[in-house]
Amino acid sequence: MTELRDGRPYGTPDDLWCPFPSLTNPHAEQADRQSLAWLAHHRLLDGRLRQSDRIGRQRSGHLAARTNPEVSAGMLRLLSDWYVWLFAFDDGYCEDREHGHRPGPLARTTALLARVIDPDPPGGRMSGGGLSGPAGAFATALREIRDRVAAQASPSQLFRWECTVRDYLSAQVWEAANREAGTMPGLSEYVAMRRHAGATYTCLALVDFAAGREVPAAEADGPSLRRLRDLTANLVSWDNDLYSHAKETAGGQGRHNLVEVLARHHRCSPAEARRSAVAMRDAEMRAFIELSRTVRANGGEAASAYARSLGLWLRGHIDWSRGSSRFDVPAPTARP
Repeated sequence: MTELRDGRPYGTPDDLWCPFPSLTNPHAEQADRQSLAWLAHHRLLDGRLRQSDRIGRQRSGHLAARTNPEVSAGMLRLLSDWYVWLFAFDDGYCEDREHGHRPGPLARTTALLARVIDPDPPGGRMSGGGLSGPAGAFATALREIRDRVAAQASPSQLFRWECTVRDYLSAQVWEAANREAGTMPGLSEYVAMRRHAGATYTCLALVDFAAGREVPAAEADGPSLRRLRDLTANLVSWDNDLYSHAKETAGGQGRHNLVEVLARHHRCSPAEARRSAVAMRDAEMRAFIELSRTVRANGGEAASAYARSLGLWLRGHIDWSRGSSRFDVPAPTARP
């Protein structure tokens, strides 16, 4: 018999526990409109009407506003543009059958994209980073984002962000290799790689920069904040998996989803796996709360503010996920 909580099956996304306050940036609507215009200007999804419509409806600017509720309008615009780039690259390139199921060609593309964010790319800052077609458009837009970050971030903040972007791009090849081989990763491998594949680290690397602060390197790269970022990335990834599970399984794309990985690992039903996933993320949330309290009590002012911001990020991601169309299950195609 299905366990119920407040009339809902236990383990549904509405049950996700997060004790941090729900806030939103007042510039959300403006950021959303501007980022969609930026997406069109760079022609990132030219000819891909389904993906373009999907991103247009999912309110990406509101994700930036929910997760970064206290930054300026200008910073929110930059964050929103970055989130839209990630969504467009994921939907229009990595999950595309032509590109996302061929790890060899994708590895070359991601290597050249990583080259685009080098401080001084070999051969100069040529448009598209040596890539043509859709990949070239993503390269040009990525370089623009990188230059906008570089104009306001410290060298250390920029370097940390660049490293997370390279890790994200490498993880896309890992996913493509699994798709090509038709394999599902084991639990430990999945947990380690999902954090990078979901691009959460690339967003967390911009949190203190966007707030106009900088955590000193000794703390930013120290064990406490590194662990806190890992916990945050796990929670965001697993919450995303819980929200997207129905949509992904309906579309035959559940291979990279915690619920499906747990079902195989424990040899259990999807309902039991979902309950296990919720238990995992609740344990991770408890670890996050405990470590966050320690950092806020014992860390410097910037580190304490950063830990607080990560809690707001977790809450904002859940709030956005509950109202976004990104996780809607597609309606079945009518037969003639």
